Amino acid sequence: MTTFPAPAKLMHGLKTRLAGLLAGASLISLSFASATVSAQSLEEAMGSAYAINPGLKAERSRYEATNQDVWTARSEFLPTVTGTYLGEQNAFRSERSGNSDRSFFHELGISMSQTVFQGFAGVNRLNQAHEEANSGRNQLIGAEQTLLFNTADAYLRVVRDRAILAHLRAYTNVVQREVNAARARYKSGDATRTDIEQALARLGEAQGNSDQAVGDLEASEAVYERLTGQKPGKLGWPGIPQTIEPAGLDDAINVALQNNPSIRAATADARAARYAARAAVGDMLPRVSLESEWQTGYQGNLGNQDEEDFRFGVRVTAPFFTGGRNIAAVKRANFTAAQQEYELDDTQQIIRENVVRAMKQRAASRLKVKAVKRAIEANQRAVKGLQVEFDSGQRSLLDVLDGERELLLSKVDHVRARYDSRIADFFLLANIGRLAPQHFGIIEERPAPVPRLMPEFNTWDLRLGPSENDVFQSTVVEVVTSDTVFIETEPLPPIQ
Repeated sequence: MTTFPAPAKLMHGLKTRLAGLLAGASLISLSFASATVSAQSLEEAMGSAYAINPGLKAERSRYEATNQDVWTARSEFLPTVTGTYLGEQNAFRSERSGNSDRSFFHELGISMSQTVFQGFAGVNRLNQAHEEANSGRNQLIGAEQTLLFNTADAYLRVVRDRAILAHLRAYTNVVQREVNAARARYKSGDATRTDIEQALARLGEAQGNSDQAVGDLEASEAVYERLTGQKPGKLGWPGIPQTIEPAGLDDAINVALQNNPSIRAATADARAARYAARAAVGDMLPRVSLESEWQTGYQGNLGNQDEEDFRFGVRVTAPFFTGGRNIAAVKRANFTAAQQEYELDDTQQIIRENVVRAMKQRAASRLKVKAVKRAIEANQRAVKGLQVEFDSGQRSLLDVLDGERELLLSKVDHVRARYDSRIADFFLLANIGRLAPQHFGIIEERPAPVPRLMPEFNTWDLRLGPSENDVFQSTVVEVVTSDTVFIETEPLPPIQ
């Protein structure tokens, strides 16, 4: 027996398709109207954030302040010249004779001191200052890349939230048309009150999700405006230059270990701590300095007498006993150097983990984008089939609403997957040290480093703490796999 669609349901299908065509036409006209809105590229947003961000300006000032420590350390090698002047006027009167007199005394002096030997503490402190300045420079580079990553994240969030809101509003319009059609069928006797209530429930859900999406979009736009100083215009999905992408996981790890600003800053901190330890040892050695002084004086009441004195000598100071203060300073510096080197190891492991995670997330998100795109195509075909079956009386209104919601969820998942894929790209670039301003057409505003005059002492191995023979390393743990897992290890020796 052949079944024919009911007239009311057939008219509902025609109205739904006609409304879809009208909605498509309105979207086309809206796209032409929005073409007049100024488009903003990611490079423009990054340039604006780089130019106005106060945190980055504060980091530049901090780096400039750190550079001044180099000049302070250089001053230890230059002579010190001091000038003094003394002028006195003494008045006295004898009560017995009633006589009074005045005396004038003027003294002018110039002294000079030049340190000849300071136990190599000055050389090590100068190299320490250079390494601290190098660490500050890499911290500034890290702040730049963090700002660019945050800007890219804010840019992508606005694009994502706008796309999600557009899908939710389109879905809300579809559900609203279903509610209107259900009410029309209810009046004609082809639908029940339950159909209307089901459609109204989906409409309330869609409107609530749309309102939430509006709030999320406004929050993302606020972050974008804070970073760039301007409201977001017409944005699109950005890409990254192919020339700065790593060739693979191993290449990404190698590039990160060499170029990551956090690793470079931690390396400079470790080297500075080692120079500080050497300087502490130098403070225990004798100091030799050349000193000279010239003084001249004039006394006005003693026959205009002039006095002139000139001295020149060598001063040697040696800290024979300081109550253990110098030894404690050396130990403290050594332990600080060990701390910095362990922190360098920790930073390298964290960056390596971030690179591996970014590579895996990027690959997984790209696969998810393709999979969700296929799901969208399948859901679109399913919705068309459900609509035809509903018109023929084989499906209920709830089935159609479920199909529309599945299509919406797949579209939202596709937008989120695209966001995850793009943000993983920028997260990878930030960790390998290639999210630099010059790669995005931004002119760098970075103070020049102070030129190095003293040679570097690179004769030591950058490893103060225990190495592979570390007595604090735990013994090898062997895990025997069976129904029950046993962990076999050697007991700790008793405390002596």
